[in-house]
Parts: sequence; C-alpha cells; structure tokens
Amino acid sequence: MLINMVSEKDIAEFGDLWSLMYYTFAREMVDSFGEEGKAALVRAIRAYGRARGLRLKRRHEEMGLPISLRSLFEVYDLPGHPDTEKERTTFEDDRLVSYTYVCPYEKIWRSNDGNDLGLLYCENFHHAMWQAYRPDLDVQIPEILTKDDPHCLFVVTQPKP
Repeated sequence: MLINMVSEKDIAEFGDLWSLMYYTFAREMVDSFGEEGKAALVRAIRAYGRARGLRLKRRHEEMGLPISLRSLFEVYDLPGHPDTEKERTTFEDDRLVSYTYVCPYEKIWRSNDGNDLGLLYCENFHHAMWQAYRPDLDVQIPEILTKDDPHCLFVVTQPKP
C-alpha cells in the first residue's frame, strides 16, 4: 500500500496556484466589466469567506469545540503557506494580534501588477470568514501588505462573557 504524504512544497505549490487563479479570474472580471465586475468580485470574495466560515463552524460543532476565537485560529480549515512569515504577538481567549511580514499570495499578485485585486481580497475575505464563523468577532486589519504597508496587522477580538 502506497501512502501519499503531502509535503510543505506541495502546500506551497497549491497556495501559489490558488493565488494565481484568483488573480487571473479577478483581473478578467475587472478588466472586462469595470466597476460592475469589481463589485461582483467583492460579492464573490465575501460569499466565499462566508461559506468557509460557516463550513468551519459546522466542523467545529461536530468536533465538540467551542465556537470561539481560540478554536477558530487553533483548528483552522487549511494549512498555512510554508513561506508565510508571521508573528502572533497576542493570542488570548478573547484577543489575537498577528503581524504578517511576508505573504506569498501578495508576492504573486504584486509580480503580476495585481495588488489592487489582492487588496480587494484582503479587505473582504477575512472579515467575511471570521464573522460568519462567529458574528460577534471584531475584525480589524489596519495595515495590509497589498496597500504597500510594511506588513499586515490583524487585530481580532471576541467579547468577554
């Protein structure tokens, strides 16, 4: 019996291809349909985020995990890209502060002159996913690599019981 193990290289390749696919689809929508295409892209990003957030919530409920900020970030739905460079400076039951210094997706979008499209993703996906998972989470992303900030800054808080 052959066991097929997924390597970090495989995960990186999958992530790179995903970000290229997003860029290609997004560029076609915006270039072909202008502002209407851009608005449709934002709706699609938010719908994708909501779908993933609700799916992860159902999975956590089936596992008997609490629907909480801690569960969201400790038992995520996808592995992280191995080339991502990030630092969690705060990770408590009700607060996450995380910096991303290198994002492989942003690198692909930037190399294709697509940071405008990447910014649409960054500004819409995380809010949609994390708030679909738990609607009372406050999601702030005041600094974003695709805006030419030096890093992404994620500040996510959950109300105390």
